[in-house]
Amino acid sequence: MRILICTYSTASDIFATVPLAWALRSAGHEVLYAGGGDGMRECAKAGFPYVDLAPDVDLTEPFRRRAEQTGTSGQLVWYRSGVIEEADVSSAVTLFGELSDLVAPGAVSLARRWRPELVVSTDIQGSGPLIASLLSVPLVPLSHLLALVPDMVERLRGAMAATYDHYGVSGAPRLVQPVRTTPLSMNPQRSDHLPMRHIPYNGSYLDVGSLPDWLMREPRRHRVLLTLGTFVPKYGGLAVLPELMDQLESVDAEFVLALGDVDQEQIPPVPSNVRLEGWLPLNAVLGSCSTVVHHGGSGTTLAALCAGVPQIILAHGADQHFNAHVVARRGLGVAADRTQLTAELIARALASPELARTAAEVQEEIQAMPTPRETAALLEDIVK
Repeated sequence: MRILICTYSTASDIFATVPLAWALRSAGHEVLYAGGGDGMRECAKAGFPYVDLAPDVDLTEPFRRRAEQTGTSGQLVWYRSGVIEEADVSSAVTLFGELSDLVAPGAVSLARRWRPELVVSTDIQGSGPLIASLLSVPLVPLSHLLALVPDMVERLRGAMAATYDHYGVSGAPRLVQPVRTTPLSMNPQRSDHLPMRHIPYNGSYLDVGSLPDWLMREPRRHRVLLTLGTFVPKYGGLAVLPELMDQLESVDAEFVLALGDVDQEQIPPVPSNVRLEGWLPLNAVLGSCSTVVHHGGSGTTLAALCAGVPQIILAHGADQHFNAHVVARRGLGVAADRTQLTAELIARALASPELARTAAEVQEEIQAMPTPRETAALLEDIVK
């Protein structure tokens, strides 16, 4: 079976689909990725061919325009209150509908040439439902976000109405039951979705090479990972570091500061108990950590849930505030702002048996979910 996976070009959107793609490929199916933007190269690093649907289109322009309209210089922010509000949903649908419109010509051209027999599409990529409708083939929506609403396929279709009309697409796709990779206790509104265990994949080890020797040794004291993801450091996220670094020496813990390819000159001097690293795969380091401090990105949040590690979330933009609130409400982490992120808060989190116990509960819940291999087999049966 030819299976087309349509994703948005962010690393988190692509990474969330890779375990299912591996399972489908291992079952003998032909898997091709489609999307737009430089981020699609991550598909090749994961071992899959991909097609850039809009190689000559600047897909960052809609973000810049909306940032100017809202008066923000950085990331767009949705669900700041921790509640999915209609105004935020409409804003997100409008943006991702526009982005999907931009890749639609390439998507339709690819669909007519390659003729996929099944389309898998992430929450925010509207080209997948368009292709499935055009070819009258089954569509599997894959939901890896805590914050998006169940009827996103229908909402994106509404936002792309002119594009559907342009290509003469009127019928709805054969919608297969959506797949979710989030634990039900943190995403109860998706109880009708097929559960699939989130398997953390955080990028190719080609970008890392050999794992550092210290990571292969048991830490002598609590280890705390501090990471800010891909985008946050570009939008003022490093401003929290100087004051925090001044405090960390007072905490009886080893800190791992993993900031990717950030210019070292932007990083303040670090105390002796802070290990400064570049890019590290989260799934390789979280297993040895007692707490993780991060920005609230969906990939980092889910990786920490899988590892059973309490979280301190310093949200910045996108859906990160919602993720922080959900983690705090579930009782396995703390939502903090810049003024609250202190050495004292980190020490309290390390000493909290309640946070550790609840994090372990959610980890067990995730481990009980069907694997991507089991989900792939179930999808095969449904599609037949």
